Amino acid sequence: MAKRAFIFPGQGAQYVGMGRDFVERFPVFSEVFEEASERLGFDLLKTVMDGTAEDLMRTEVTQPALLTVSTAILKVISQETGLSCDFAAGLSLGEYTALVHAGALDFADAVVIAKERGRIMQEAVPEGVGAMAPVVGLSYDEVAEFIKEIKGLGVVEISNFNSPSQVVVSGNIEAVQAAVDFIKKNAKTRIKALFLPVSAPFHTSLLREASKEFEKILNNYSVFELNKTVVSNVTGLPYTDISEVKPALIKQFYSTVLWKPSVEFMIANGVTDFVEIGPGTSLSGLVRKTAAAMDKEVRIRNVENMETFKNLES
Repeated sequence: MAKRAFIFPGQGAQYVGMGRDFVERFPVFSEVFEEASERLGFDLLKTVMDGTAEDLMRTEVTQPALLTVSTAILKVISQETGLSCDFAAGLSLGEYTALVHAGALDFADAVVIAKERGRIMQEAVPEGVGAMAPVVGLSYDEVAEFIKEIKGLGVVEISNFNSPSQVVVSGNIEAVQAAVDFIKKNAKTRIKALFLPVSAPFHTSLLREASKEFEKILNNYSVFELNKTVVSNVTGLPYTDISEVKPALIKQFYSTVLWKPSVEFMIANGVTDFVEIGPGTSLSGLVRKTAAAMDKEVRIRNVENMETFKNLES
């Protein structure tokens, strides 16, 4: 029997005005933002719709904003179409949206957790010290072998395993730059490697110490029974018990995001319909590449505005 997965983007997908089409048309969309604003202590909808790109780029704003817009679109989808999913997953911050959708986290709590997560991540490594760079065109194993050669310049690790031909290397900026240069020089095939506009090297050992502060924050909130199957970034496998959730979210701070294995698991377990909910289509592209490598046909849609919402209904 064919199954459906809802997938949710993480940091980097945000843009000013995301979700604007839904504000006037669906009261439930604005109601979700009102709940978030009340917990955050500022008008999140105004920041998202009318703020500057710089405002939205602040990690402690970006993360609750993405969580809120994806959750608000979810509410519209549920109200207007009744569409549901068998699996839920998200990239990094997107996993929090998946856990909210599955009932494991209370939305208002998750907004505060996301804000604190963003703040702690940003403060963990001073500006100009860290970097993240996607490498496109090589496998995980090939990149892992290359970065073994970079020694003495600091930390450089694989922070994201996104697709069969895309991984992200992150760490100290000098070490990441050296790794990128070394890969470009020695790779037998043509590759792309660009630096992301972030200063914190998310999902590396440089954030291990910061994860302890985040653990204290997370322990203030409850985790509830999941009513959907949520695939963890840390293992690429579903949570089997709520006792696994907090340890995984803490470990996610400094561990590789296993997006490709997560998608492989869902496809192998019958998912043929992926719906990316939130700004952008970055996850759709990664799913498409992973499915192709598995020689599997899947349907992939995204919902971020009225045009894509109407396509969902068709």
